[in-house]
Amino acid sequence: MIRILFQGDSITDGNRLKDPMARWDLNHQIGHSYVFNIAGDLGRRFPGKYRFINRGVSGDTVAKTAERWQTDTLDENPDILSVLLGINGNGENLSGKYPEGEDEHMRQFDLGYRSLLDAARAQNPDLKIILIEPFVLPAGKWKTQIYGFIPVFRRKQEIVRKIAEDYNAVFVPVQAELERLAAETAPVLKANGCDIDPYAYWLWDGVHPTEPMHSFLADLWLEAAGDILL
Repeated sequence: MIRILFQGDSITDGNRLKDPMARWDLNHQIGHSYVFNIAGDLGRRFPGKYRFINRGVSGDTVAKTAERWQTDTLDENPDILSVLLGINGNGENLSGKYPEGEDEHMRQFDLGYRSLLDAARAQNPDLKIILIEPFVLPAGKWKTQIYGFIPVFRRKQEIVRKIAEDYNAVFVPVQAELERLAAETAPVLKANGCDIDPYAYWLWDGVHPTEPMHSFLADLWLEAAGDILL
């Protein structure tokens, strides 16, 4: 059985049960994020081939993830490790202003992310890694802040892309695909009489996915990861 471990923040967490004493409750282990969609799809098509483990924790940054990396990643001994990090740890709530300075923040993010992967690869040199590009849209109550934050956030997205390249990891591109999808959705929503910002249709607050977005993210993941899942 191939063990697929998902790490990340609230986008991955999906309100899963975190108490190890509740591991018997299989209704709530995966949560209601894109991980649920992936597990449902692969589990249906390949019965018994995979075990799906979600260890995302809402609000986590790279630094906070490092504090639990041993128990929540290394001790789980995954064959495939999927990571989505980057939206948290952004100074004053998506302001893009960092107490340590923008350049230093990016440096710490880069080094911290690489340190996590180094530890995982040291334990399992054959580990397959999937890195999901963090994403954001100017929508919801943080819309104004996000507009100003996007240029800074692009740096984090590029860091994750470069890390994936350096570690020979699968990279799941999301931002451009999401922007394209939102543009295509706008006239469809209008035609259906749905008066909603197309950005908010996918990311209700500009950060967190709606159900359709979790489904879309799962599709992007499955498409990008196809070769290493065989």
